[in-house]
Amino acid sequence: MVGKQRNYRDIFVKEQFFSDFYFFNIGHELCESRHHHGPTMREEHVVHYIVSGQGAYEVNGIKYRLEAGNFFIIKPNEMTFYQADAKDPWEYYWFGFSGTMVKELLYSNGIGSSDYVGKVEQTQGVKKLFEEIMTSNMFDDREKLINQARFLTLFSGFKLQEKTIHSSILESRKQKYSESFLLYVKNNYYREELSISEIGHSMGLNSSYLSQVIKGEIGFSPMGYLKEFRLQKASILLETTNLPITEVALAVGYKSSQTFSRAFKNQFGCSPSNFSGQRR
Repeated sequence: MVGKQRNYRDIFVKEQFFSDFYFFNIGHELCESRHHHGPTMREEHVVHYIVSGQGAYEVNGIKYRLEAGNFFIIKPNEMTFYQADAKDPWEYYWFGFSGTMVKELLYSNGIGSSDYVGKVEQTQGVKKLFEEIMTSNMFDDREKLINQARFLTLFSGFKLQEKTIHSSILESRKQKYSESFLLYVKNNYYREELSISEIGHSMGLNSSYLSQVIKGEIGFSPMGYLKEFRLQKASILLETTNLPITEVALAVGYKSSQTFSRAFKNQFGCSPSNFSGQRR
């Protein structure tokens, strides 16, 4: 007897352009009663998003009862089993993903090594994004950027609530704040009006917390680092150009050449005009 045909779509595509984070598989199934998968292991990460119905997901000896709005994560080389409910079988979408930054991006969504299930809080548009990817021509290179954007938007919805975020994730955030601070200084150091309050505002942080983070991450206060950065830039200008002292001072964010000269001497032990590397 021939079994009933399954109501599902399962698409695989080899990624050629992205390496840090990308999807290689996407699918949808309207499950029959008690439809199951496993026990088995996968080689890559897969997220299932439940549109309707109920079912169970089992991993590492723990069984989760899941329903519409929930998602579950299959991780590489871990034995898993999942089964649709007998009376109210689930409908779900899924995507398989890989890349060099998978662990970091899962952590950015609050998902650590012991997290396997969650709930999508903002469900509006999730199904639409899945369908847009699945009905696009995924073998047309012109669609790559659009589908990658859709995938990243989708992935951003699969996260755990703030209260479940691990300390390692919070430490990672501090590193990101520090990196953002350094980048901001690099691109704005020449502005005399640049302030720590402004930099903190750009990241949604108050200046006191930003100062605490920066001091802990790089060993300098924010103002101390800004001053150091400006003076190092000034030393390069003095070594490689014939600009007068007043213009060098302005170029690195000092309105007053006198203030600049005092800071420079305190840093390097000599005045800008006597700096050993200055061109004549």
